[in-house]
Formats: sequence, C-alpha cells, structure tokens
Amino acid sequence: MKQSPIPLSLATGSSQYHRPTFENYDRNVSGNWTNWGYGPEFNLAHPPNDYTGLPSVSWGDETAYLLTWHIHAPADHPVDGDSSRAELHLVHVKADGDYVAVFGIRIDPGTTAADDNPFFAQLPQPIPFVTTPGISPEEDPPGIEVVQDVQMDIGLALDSVDRFDEFWTYRGGLTSPPCAEGLRWFVAQKVSVTSTDQMREILGACTFSARSAQPVWLHGVNEQ
Repeated sequence: MKQSPIPLSLATGSSQYHRPTFENYDRNVSGNWTNWGYGPEFNLAHPPNDYTGLPSVSWGDETAYLLTWHIHAPADHPVDGDSSRAELHLVHVKADGDYVAVFGIRIDPGTTAADDNPFFAQLPQPIPFVTTPGISPEEDPPGIEVVQDVQMDIGLALDSVDRFDEFWTYRGGLTSPPCAEGLRWFVAQKVSVTSTDQMREILGACTFSARSAQPVWLHGVNEQ
C-alpha cells in the first residue's frame, strides 16, 4: 500500500526526476470560495467535465489540471520530525477528471514583522469551519457557506516556494477519505511564509485535519 502522507527528510535531497512545468497559472481564475469542513477551500470554475482550460502542470509524459485547493492544519507531511502549522494542497486531475497529482506547500508564520504573503493577502475573509466536517461543498449541505465567482492568482502560491524548484516526490494517495491511491505527490522543500496575522486568520478557519504519517513502503521517494 502507498498511503499518504509520509515523513520526509531534507537529507533525502531534492528530486532529480519528474520536474514540473507549470502553465497558465499566472492569471486570475474564477471559482467558489468555501470551507471543506476543516479549513479554507477554493474550487475552480470550469465547464462540466472539461478540465483542459484550467491551469496545468506537466512532468514526463503526464499533464494534469488544477481542480481545487484546500488547507490542512497542521501540515500533513512532517519533515525531519517537525510539522508546519498548515499545508496547502493543490489537487490536480487528468483530462478525464481522475485524480492524478497533489502539490503540497507547507505554511509557517515568519517573525512578528514579517510581510504579508501575497497569495494569502488576495484571499477573501476565510469562512469558518462547520460542526459537520467532511461533507463536500458540491453536495451543498445546509450550514456550509459558498461565495461564488471569487477570483485569485494561484501562481502567487507557486512563487512563494520558488515554483517547486526543490521538492520531494513520491507515489501515494489522498490524505482525506477515501484516501485513494495512484497519485503522484510533489512537496515543496521551501516553506511558504506568512505574517503572524495571516497565520492567525488561516488557523482561525481550520480545525485539526492532519492525517498521521504512514509507513514508507514502495513510495519511491525521489525515484524515477
């Protein structure tokens, strides 16, 4: 089994394989702003069953399209035994809509005087988590607020970690139910830094959602 997340280490070094190339990220995209029951979430707008107009990323012979992003708190992936305050997951699908890759960005506050992170500075006010977590916003359950037609530049999130210039990659799965396997993970080695106030705002909209680190077995960390 190749479950996620797994513990990572800087001693492993940065991957020399599966280097990602991002396309169409540097523009405003529209979507719905909500809370997935555990933290902020943004679902990109697209025509029904057509994902190819969304921001894309390629590595090797694979191309994937950004469907949604959400935040876990604390971070799912511990590095050398330490976990960041939060982790942003950029979830990608194939052209047919099947999940294929997740790009993880760990998030921590800087010093008291740290500047605002441009990616988080552009976001609307976070929607608080609800008391019945784990229900998808697509089901439109009572009590989950959805703000329509929000625009944001997701390329700013990539900029905050040097566009995954240094990263770990491995074969794994989703960290939320159904925890389906068969995905490729990319986790940036650089941490995205926020101001103290921004981190307070992020965590104020989150409840605990980090899955325990899973045993490393056949994950092929940084392998071709």
